[in-house]
Amino acid sequence: MVGWPTLPIGEEYEVRTILKVNNSMLKREGSGCAVDTATLLKRYEEVKRSATVRKDDFKTLPRSERGTALRRTLKKNKRARQAEREKIREALGDNAPPKEEPKTIESTREYDVTMVQEDDEEVKHDEDNDEFAQYFNRESSPKILITMSPFAKKTTWKFCFELRKCIPNAEIFSRKGVPLKKVVRQAMSKAYTDLIVVHEDHKKPNGIIFCHLPEGPTAYFKINSLKFSKDIPRCGESTSHYPEIVLNNFNTRLGHSIARMFACLFPHDPKYLGRRVVTFHNQRDYIFFRHHRYEFKKEGEKAALLELGPRFTLRLKWLQKGTFDTKWGEFEWVLKFRPPSVRMLSRNVALAAAVQKLRFRAQIGGSGSLGPLRHRFVWGEDAIGPQVPVGFKAGAPENPELHTYDGVYKGTPSKGDKIIPDYFYRTPTMGTTYIDRCVTYFISALLWFWFTYHMYYHPGHIFGHWYMPYLHEFTDEELGIPPDSEPDPEYWGNHGKEYGTYR
Repeated sequence: MVGWPTLPIGEEYEVRTILKVNNSMLKREGSGCAVDTATLLKRYEEVKRSATVRKDDFKTLPRSERGTALRRTLKKNKRARQAEREKIREALGDNAPPKEEPKTIESTREYDVTMVQEDDEEVKHDEDNDEFAQYFNRESSPKILITMSPFAKKTTWKFCFELRKCIPNAEIFSRKGVPLKKVVRQAMSKAYTDLIVVHEDHKKPNGIIFCHLPEGPTAYFKINSLKFSKDIPRCGESTSHYPEIVLNNFNTRLGHSIARMFACLFPHDPKYLGRRVVTFHNQRDYIFFRHHRYEFKKEGEKAALLELGPRFTLRLKWLQKGTFDTKWGEFEWVLKFRPPSVRMLSRNVALAAAVQKLRFRAQIGGSGSLGPLRHRFVWGEDAIGPQVPVGFKAGAPENPELHTYDGVYKGTPSKGDKIIPDYFYRTPTMGTTYIDRCVTYFISALLWFWFTYHMYYHPGHIFGHWYMPYLHEFTDEELGIPPDSEPDPEYWGNHGKEYGTYR
């Protein structure tokens, strides 16, 4: 049995040495030298676990060149090890170990019970009778309405125009200040099949709502990594051909619903002559949107993709049955909010949270004791805790992740409280009818007219002196000015001479 020599792996690791040794071993094997399978497998594992270079191996180089040299050497060593392992696999033949798959998030994902199989009769029956069945049975054609947040800015408008470029039969309307529920009703009356609402934050699009009409469902997505067409290098121009739709990795029951919602936005029969394709790729619960056109090269032997834009990523936040109604609607799925761990909080905040929790337990149980915490941190009336639950309302009402609403406390009848009504009937305030307002406006208009007229023509009547004449209304005699023909006694010159007497 011929052994394998020890390969130098370290500071002066050379790819040529590995390949020479591999070739020599294989030649020896082919010439009749017996190399058993156990030795090859052992060598295979040694190469896989062999040491590589470190930062300390490049101390002799200048500091600015160490990083580049380290990266190049690591890549070089990796290729050499891969080549050696491939040689050993060829020598082992059928006894070669199976190739290992890289451990990625997708390959190590745990089995999900909600994954849908192709032959699932229950899912097929549900999809044949869901809200999208009318579209997939070709009973309706898509008609899309695209709108945005009230008083949207330029970037949001630009994103809406980019969406209209991707989605055929889509129209854009300014929402202005119309409530979203009213927009849904108007879209249903105009026979629109889908409604797209783009939300913005800090003058940039940050969310989008897809609402299938007339029966729903409604989904809210977060927008990330948005790039417009002009920001994409080597971007092409879109055409009016109906695009193909590619939906990848929507394998769960929820994914099927989202994929069918996306499919309802586009017409049934794509025009393959235009070679347009719109891709929704789901990976790790992020949906990547891409818009491409196929390009054939070398007389159809090769194909390439030309991106048309836009490019963005969607993250599903919630899915709701029916049309938009965040207050009374039924949510099928809501993304869980993961608050920061208590261990990340400071000691005082953690203690305060513990005290509040114990207060709540004591208030519910009634007989439980707070123990030493009660006597150390709270006393008197504070130890009893508040008897009235406090509700609050905050965040955007169109996003249930941010909008939390606790019912307003109106009293407890079992404890003798009188229920506070929702509203009170009261008599209208006097002088607020339509006729009263008209009379008030008319009288105020007359007073303003009188004031401005007198201020312009004779303000003396207003300010106390009855009249203040202008200077041109007086005569020269009233002002004490002598006539022009009378000689001026104060002038000593002689007007009869040409140049005067002073000369």
